[in-house]
Formats: sequence, C-alpha cells, structure tokens
Amino acid sequence: MTLKLDRRFLLGCAALLLLASTFVVPPVHVMRPIYDVVAVLDITGSMNTRDQVLDGAPASRLTMEKTALRNLLAALPCGSKLGVAIFVEERPFLLFEPVETCGNFAAIDQSIAGISWRMGWDSESHIAAGLVASMVTARDLNADLVFMTDGQEMPPLAWSAPPAFSAVRGGAGGLIIGVGGHDFVPIPKFDKFGREIGVWKPGEVPTETGGLFKGHEHLTAVDEPHLRALAAETGLTYLHLERQDAILPALAHATPPRVRQAEMDMRFIPACLSLMALLAAHFRANGRRARRPFHILA
Repeated sequence: MTLKLDRRFLLGCAALLLLASTFVVPPVHVMRPIYDVVAVLDITGSMNTRDQVLDGAPASRLTMEKTALRNLLAALPCGSKLGVAIFVEERPFLLFEPVETCGNFAAIDQSIAGISWRMGWDSESHIAAGLVASMVTARDLNADLVFMTDGQEMPPLAWSAPPAFSAVRGGAGGLIIGVGGHDFVPIPKFDKFGREIGVWKPGEVPTETGGLFKGHEHLTAVDEPHLRALAAETGLTYLHLERQDAILPALAHATPPRVRQAEMDMRFIPACLSLMALLAAHFRANGRRARRPFHILA
C-alpha cells in the first residue's frame, strides 16, 4: 500500500515547524560598531515656536527635535544604547539612562513621543550652564552627548563670560544641535492652564540684573554664533538641524562608534521561510482549482 501525501499538507507542516523554531533559535553574537548616546532636549518656551516644516505643515521646534531623535533611534545599529533627558533652567533631568535600542525600541519611541513643554519646571533657559551639566551627565554615563536647543538664553547672559568648560572639556564627545529658523519670529505665550494666549511682547521677557539685552528678546531665532562658540569651548561638534535624518551621520563624523559584541536576532530567517512555505501552499491550491475541469449543463 502506497501512501501519497498532498504537497500542500507537507508545505503546511513545514511552515508550522519553521514558525515553531523561531521560539528556540538563539541570537548570534557579532562584533559591530555601536553608539552610546544621551540626548538632551530643550523644552523651554521658545521651543514652542512654529518655524519648522514637517511633512509640508508648520511644526514647532520641539516637534522637530523629537522627530529627529526618533529617526536617530530607528537608525542606530542594534547593540547601541540611548538615554533621554529634558532641559529647563540650567540642568537636565534624565528621563532614563541609556538602554539598548532594538530590544527597547517601542518603549523608547513612546517616551520620546510623549515629551512635552508642560514637563518643564521653570520658565528660564540657561543654555551654557545646562550644557555643562549635560556634559557631566554624559561623562558619568560613559556616553556621547546630543544636546538639542535653539540656543536662546532666557534671561540673557550677563556681561560676564559663560561658565568655564575646562572641567568637562574632553569628558564627552558628541553634538550640539541648533534647532530653529534663522529669522526672528514671535514666541508663543501660554497661560497657567497651558492655553496659547498670543505671543510675548517687548518688555515682557524675564529680566536679570546685569543681563546683556539686545532689544529683541521677545523674538526668537536659532542663535548659531552662541552655539558655535559653545561647541568650540567644549570640543563638541555643531550641527544646524535641517533634515530629520541628519543626526546619525553627523554623530558618526564627530565621534567614532564604539566596537562591541552585540546580539543579532536570527529569528527572522525561519519566520521568512515559514511565510514562503505558506505562500507556496496557497498558490498551489489556487493553481489546482484553476486547472479543475468544469461542465456546462445544457
């Protein structure tokens, strides 16, 4: 007695076995270039200015920096680590320390998407002092720094020089990223309930004794001269953010990637083979039905 098995049945069994094998296929350990990064996002009031364009529509600077950071997350090679902090006043607040990007992608992406200016605890923005504190944070976490801001000091810097960077210079590599347009535009103003109620007007900006006022503190533009000067003082690299995918190439140029053993998930191979077997069974069944003879009743 000869047992003849249908090919569709065999293909279905193969697909099932391949799918089951995805639960037991171990990862492969490979040496690969990776990055360890702490990204600090400026969430102060001027970052609400809508002088950016995303997908053809006006967008705030905060939305632009969040979108660019999410693009960096997607572009980082597996094994890399990313931590995120928010910046207000003169110090960063670390939301989470650097964690592996691929295994924690959804959680990191959701955390970045949820960042809001409403998380701020002060209306002031001391960029130079915040950069010093951010470099200390990155150094202590043995990570490179991505510091994203429009560079607007609020209140304006005093006549005295910015804080000394000698203690932190060389402790962390990375980027200072300028976010915002080059033309001066009004800064949105919000009430205590978070409702937009217009824009800041002359004489309404916070003042500080000894501040170096320029006459347009109620307006905002990316302060590239200030940010370039800070980059020169710290040894970091300056980048004006014009494209959402520009951070990783600039980071790779500014600081060499680290070579470390990382896990490569190989489960996609049996998963793809399982899908191919299912598709082969499906097309074979359709092909057989197409060749089946039919009769016309008279």
